[in-house]
Amino acid sequence: MKRLWPNSLVGQLLLVVALILLLAQGINSFLLYRGAQNQNLVEASTSAVARIVYGFERPASDRAAPRRTGKRSRRWGQLKYSPESAVGDDMRRLPELEARAGQAFANMGIGFSDIRATSIRDLTTDMTGYVIGANRGEWRNDPINRSMGGDQSTPETKGFVIISAQLANGQWVSIASAVRERTPLLVRTLLFQTFTIYLLMLIPLILLGRYISRPLKSLTARAQSFQPGTTETLEEQGPPDTRELIRAFNDMSGRVTRMIEEKDVMLGAIGHDLRTPLAALRVRVESVEDEAERERMVAGIEDMNSMLEDILSLARLGRSTEQSDPVDIRSLIETVVDEFTDLGHEVRYQRGDKQIAAVRETLVRRALRNLIGNATLYGKAADISVEKSGSSLLIHVDDDGPGIPEEKIAAMFEPFLRGDASRNRATGGSGLGLTLARAIARDHGGDIILKNRENGGLRATLILPVG
Repeated sequence: MKRLWPNSLVGQLLLVVALILLLAQGINSFLLYRGAQNQNLVEASTSAVARIVYGFERPASDRAAPRRTGKRSRRWGQLKYSPESAVGDDMRRLPELEARAGQAFANMGIGFSDIRATSIRDLTTDMTGYVIGANRGEWRNDPINRSMGGDQSTPETKGFVIISAQLANGQWVSIASAVRERTPLLVRTLLFQTFTIYLLMLIPLILLGRYISRPLKSLTARAQSFQPGTTETLEEQGPPDTRELIRAFNDMSGRVTRMIEEKDVMLGAIGHDLRTPLAALRVRVESVEDEAERERMVAGIEDMNSMLEDILSLARLGRSTEQSDPVDIRSLIETVVDEFTDLGHEVRYQRGDKQIAAVRETLVRRALRNLIGNATLYGKAADISVEKSGSSLLIHVDDDGPGIPEEKIAAMFEPFLRGDASRNRATGGSGLGLTLARAIARDHGGDIILKNRENGGLRATLILPVG
């Protein structure tokens, strides 16, 4: 069912309207078919009533005469006189036809004590020879009648209507009339009507849908590609509600841009105001005579500088002036691995095929440093591998450390939260490494996934789009 349901607003609107029209036409077709069936019964009963009236308007000598074999006799049939009604008690009676027949007889000045009417599929044996309309096809196909313009085709007989009326002396007069099926014309009419309705309704709806969806698609594209600092506004178009939505989006993007610009100014001021006293403090520390104390003070200043750099990098992410360029990911990984190897860390890289991706090289290198740094910090070694999955490149960084409890994996990306509760320099930095790495990955349209390995340790996967 989901495959049949369209994704676009216009498609869903058209499908709903088409289904509603189809349901309405189905109900309409059913009602028209029932009306046509009833009309066929009414026409057959009218012919039967006319035949009875005609029989009673003829002179008595003619009614008593033997049945003629001429064409008029074959056309009108014969009335059946019997002590019992041709409509038995076990037959389904039609009160509406009985009321119509009674009214017609009364208008013609013919009185009957009782009138019965029924509809049957097959003519009963006792009514054979007392039927009208059954030879109409033979009559129409006669050469003389055809030459006078008679239609050669005749509707198919679908049943018979029997009208039986009781005289004052208790005798019943009965006649059967063939019911003709005229639904083929009805079907063609309904098909033409359905096609016309769909044409008149769906074409304007398609145009209206495009009128509504075109500005919405533009708004969606602008929202997906939104970059803070963009001053170009989106043109207001479409119906009033859509114009109001576009106007609200333009106002929102303007407010966001102004807030980010204010934040950048504030961060610049903070960075300048903090770096200056830290640099001065670093100079004064050099004058401390106690070497051990001097090293601890220098380490503290370095931690503060590193934390300040991480905070500023995280805050400014998304506003980087660096452009995305095609980069050989294999060479980028090798560069980072060499940095850690030169520092004495055990980092192994399973060199694979050349993979090109459009990334900001400086930012991706920093994300890799953070992941490999965590792997070497909490484990003895780090293993790096790369695999291609669809339009994404997966860079796996595996360690042999203790791993992370499953319930805490999601929280590890929160700022200043670390797997090790301590904050000494021997066990880690500011607690912003994973936060910054994931922000870099998501800024590229990717992500970072943490997963415990079956044989112990943790796997951190950096996902980058390459398509």
